[in-house]
Amino acid sequence: MFYVDDCYYTIQDLEKQFIEFEKNPYLNQCEHRRLAVCLADTFQWIALCLFIRRQEGTVLPIHPATPKEGAIKIASSASSNLLFYQTFDSAITLTNEELEEEGGLLQMSSGTTGEPKCNKRTWSSIEEELKGYVQTLSIDRFSRTIIACPVTHSYGLISGVLACLERGGEPLIISTLNPKYILKKLQENPAHVLYAAPTLLHTISRLAGRGLQLDKVMTSGTMLPKSWLDSIKQVSQTVLQQYGCSEVGCISIHPDVDVPKEVGYPLPHLKVEAGEIGKPGEIVVHSTNGTIYTKDLGYMKDGVLSFVSRLDDTINVAGLNVYPQEVEDVLMMEPRVLDVVVFKKLNKLSGERVCVQYVSNNTINETELRQWCAKFLAPHQMPMEFVRVAKIDKLPNGKVSRKKLAESTV
Repeated sequence: MFYVDDCYYTIQDLEKQFIEFEKNPYLNQCEHRRLAVCLADTFQWIALCLFIRRQEGTVLPIHPATPKEGAIKIASSASSNLLFYQTFDSAITLTNEELEEEGGLLQMSSGTTGEPKCNKRTWSSIEEELKGYVQTLSIDRFSRTIIACPVTHSYGLISGVLACLERGGEPLIISTLNPKYILKKLQENPAHVLYAAPTLLHTISRLAGRGLQLDKVMTSGTMLPKSWLDSIKQVSQTVLQQYGCSEVGCISIHPDVDVPKEVGYPLPHLKVEAGEIGKPGEIVVHSTNGTIYTKDLGYMKDGVLSFVSRLDDTINVAGLNVYPQEVEDVLMMEPRVLDVVVFKKLNKLSGERVCVQYVSNNTINETELRQWCAKFLAPHQMPMEFVRVAKIDKLPNGKVSRKKLAESTV
């Protein structure tokens, strides 16, 4: 059925767990309830998710490392009836109001451009996504799907676990994100597709060196710096990339990415609109469940969708748009720069300014950085401020909130 680290769970193990769930009065009839789940045991979480799906209930997964008060806050904000915290044997009652709604999966948005919000996807829309996903991503069921990212998020849960089960495979879920342990599992499963966040993929590529050849790796969530992509490609047979949002799930998949901004071909059940090269527009997704305005800028060329920037992250310098990723790519080419983020600050006199935080083991004179940028960037793209930091603050999902960075450095 599936693995969690070194433990294998069979269909019989799953059915036994289902019997235990059926004995639980909170779970036995959950079709009109919203159940928030924050479990430390990964097997129990996957089993409970599959059970709630079969019962046509609604579930909100919460990362297992979330403190109790934080989990209650998240569950309450999603109008959950109950919260299962660390164990399914007891539940925290939040509201008795039952909702007449189709069952589904609740996900909190990343919060990169503001406060996180709760989005709901019905099980029927997820089943439609899974069929389109498996059809688009050509992976046989004998290639081990290794999920080294949170399975409380749709990337790990839907694209990783559920898609693998849909194609008849047996996923391997890694609950401890130790790069050396992940490398061990990759060696044990030479035919694989690894699902992980960009930062972890980059770390693994550096540890692998020339001694280990990875098979397929999938990246998602944030755009890879070109230098990171090159590093990962050197030790991998294929680097795949997918793009999506919490409202609609996976939108596109690239089968062999060379250019980080190219996020691939839209899934067959979706119609995607965007701008053109030189004139990017908002990425708009049409599905059987309606139209989603992603607030992302992108363009289409030869059927391939490219992501340019979040609308809110675009920096307007004297009427000219600056896209943070373009500036970040230039700075990441500087050999001494290990990590970087570009964001905007508002000046009452000069308007929006391009600002930079970067990580380096060496002290770099600001004049050197300006000279480096001047080789590749137009004057309106030139950063006005460079700040060296020990590390760049990121959200729990690994993404950077440029909005919060701007607010914290005013």
